[in-house]
Amino acid sequence: MRNLGPSVLETTIYNGRTVLPETATLFLSGPVAHVVSHKFDRRYPLDQLRVSPRIGHADRFISLPEGGQLQCPDNPLLDRLPQEGKTEGLVAWLDQRWWAALVSLVLTVSGLLAGYFVGLPLAAERVSERIPMEYEQTIGEQSLSWMDSQKLFLPSQLQPEIQQTLEEGFARLHAGLPQDDYYRLEFRQSPATGPNAFALPGGIIVITDEMIINTNSPGEALAVLAHEIGHVELRHALRHVLQNSAVATVAATLTGDVSTLTLAVSGLPVLLAQAKYSREFELEADNYAYNLLKQHDLSPELFASLMERLSEKRPLNDKSWSFISSHPVTEDRIARARAAARE
Repeated sequence: MRNLGPSVLETTIYNGRTVLPETATLFLSGPVAHVVSHKFDRRYPLDQLRVSPRIGHADRFISLPEGGQLQCPDNPLLDRLPQEGKTEGLVAWLDQRWWAALVSLVLTVSGLLAGYFVGLPLAAERVSERIPMEYEQTIGEQSLSWMDSQKLFLPSQLQPEIQQTLEEGFARLHAGLPQDDYYRLEFRQSPATGPNAFALPGGIIVITDEMIINTNSPGEALAVLAHEIGHVELRHALRHVLQNSAVATVAATLTGDVSTLTLAVSGLPVLLAQAKYSREFELEADNYAYNLLKQHDLSPELFASLMERLSEKRPLNDKSWSFISSHPVTEDRIARARAAARE
């Protein structure tokens, strides 16, 4: 190391023997550093000192051979002394360039957003494929039981003949589908939520009296049920829960152990009662429904007509009806249903 010319720095010394620091003076001359205070007087070879990295304009520390430290304001002279590590240059360089911090922040936020909007849905889809349908069915049954106990629903007041007609049509719709053995149609009255239909995990589909009353034909009710069948076949309810339980989903993905999902599904009834599927899920369920309806000689126009009529009774921006709230009705959605009917 090159010898330093005579220089003086005012410092604070922490000598490692007493609790309180004291003011000290650092004299630098040639190859020697001389530290002097009221109770301290030592000389050290320069190459035995170590200076902490520069962090902004904060004070820096000089480590002494026996374990004490000197604290002093940043000074260019300190750069000529031995440094603690080789990373100082990079740390100081980054610290003095605000745009580097901004770029790092942007990259970090972008990574988090990509993980949430891309990685997490993919993980939820993979995990849902590994969960047995019997396990999912138990979740659905418990959820429906909880909703009934909370008086979200009342027993259906529909005539038995109407229920039978819809049950028979529903059975024809799901006959031969991958989840055929698990489907169950439940009728409920729900003055609080109004016209509604939704799919629970495990193939349970609930449709309210209020929804059926707003249909002009059994075919319109079956069009709604076809949409909910799409949610079941694509396992949207379970994937929705998993995407809202990121930690459990990632753990199940990495370990392959679905038992880690216990925490994820513990709040499922509440989550499903407030469920609003993503636009992607709704589009997938719509397209599934259009194809299913055509396979049974039913037109997607039935779905479009009912959605249009519901939206006319309640404006598109009115969320007071649960089906409109959880399955947003838009002009584009109605137009796509009509386009599918013409194909």
